[in-house]
Amino acid sequence: MKGKSWLLLLIILLAAALALSACATQEDPLADDPEDPNLSEQDTREWWEMVDVDWTENSAALSTGINMTYMVAGPEDGTPIILIHGATDSRLSWAQIVPDLSDTYRVYVPELRGHGKTDKPEAVDGKYTVAEHTADIIAFMDAAGIDQANIAGHSLGSMIAQDLAITAPERVSSITLIASGASAVGNETLAWVYDGDGSEYLGVHGYDAEQALPESFIREWTACTNEDADFNEGIYLHAAALPYPVWAYIFGGAMDFDNTGRLAEITCPVQIIWGTADVIFSAEDEQALQDGLTNAAEVQFHEIEGASHNTHWDSQAIAAQVAALIADFAR
Repeated sequence: MKGKSWLLLLIILLAAALALSACATQEDPLADDPEDPNLSEQDTREWWEMVDVDWTENSAALSTGINMTYMVAGPEDGTPIILIHGATDSRLSWAQIVPDLSDTYRVYVPELRGHGKTDKPEAVDGKYTVAEHTADIIAFMDAAGIDQANIAGHSLGSMIAQDLAITAPERVSSITLIASGASAVGNETLAWVYDGDGSEYLGVHGYDAEQALPESFIREWTACTNEDADFNEGIYLHAAALPYPVWAYIFGGAMDFDNTGRLAEITCPVQIIWGTADVIFSAEDEQALQDGLTNAAEVQFHEIEGASHNTHWDSQAIAAQVAALIADFAR
C-alpha cells in the first residue's frame, strides 16, 4: 500500500509539472514578442506597393488589342509629359521622377506591353517590336485624350520616343532620350542576354513556359545603388514577376531596333541624357545619335558623370537632376 501511495504521488507531481510547463509555454510573453526581430512577419508587399507616390492607377482598352495600365499625376490642365520605361521595367522606373514633375505637369506613366500590370500577350514571331510598342503608345494617347505631349523615354522607352517622333510627329512636342542610341543591332550586352551566354537563362531557343529565371540572374540584372531599399526591392520584385517567355519577347524586339537611317526625319527638339558608366550605350553611340539628328529643331546633350545605364534611378540626387532636365526642356 505504501508503494502504491508513493507511485500515486509521483504521478500527480509529474502531471502538475507538465501542466505548469504547458501553461508557461502558452503564456510566455516572449513566445510571440513583436519586438523580437527574428520573429517579425515576412514582408508580403507586392512590387507596386514598394513606393509611395501621389499618382493614380488607370487602365485603358487600346485599339491595338491590349489593356494598358498607366499612372497619372499632376494638375489636369498641366502640359502633358509621358514617361516611357525601359526593358523589364515598370512604373517604378519613374517613381522618384514623378514627384518633381507633377507640381506643374500632367504626368502619364504607361506600362508597356508585357510589363507591369499591362497585358502580356504571346508575341507575334516571338518579339515585341519597337513599332508595336509605338502603336500602343499612340493608341494610349488616343484613349487618354492626349493630343500632343512631351515624351521622355529610357533605353527601350527612348527607342519608342524616337519612333514616335518619326511616325507621329504631330503628337510629339519634344523628346528626352535617356540612355539611348541610334541602333541596338549588334549591341554586345543585349546580344549576351538574348542570344549568347545569357540565353541559357532566357531560353530563347525553345523555352518552357513553366520555367523560372534564377534569382541570382534577376538580382544581378536589377542591382541598384539607390538609397531607398524598398525602391530597390520593388525593381527586383517586378522583374522576378515577369513571365519567363516575356523576357525573350522584350529583348528580341529591342535588339532589332535600328534607327540609324531615320534620325534625320526627327524634327522636334531633342534632349539626350547619358551616364558615363552606361554599359549598353557607349560614348560613340551617343555621338552617332547626335550626328544623325540633322533636322531636329534643337539638340541638347547632358552627360552625367558616373551614372549607369539606369541613369535616373542610380541615386535620389541623380533622379532630381534628371527630373529638372526633363522639366526645363519641356518648358
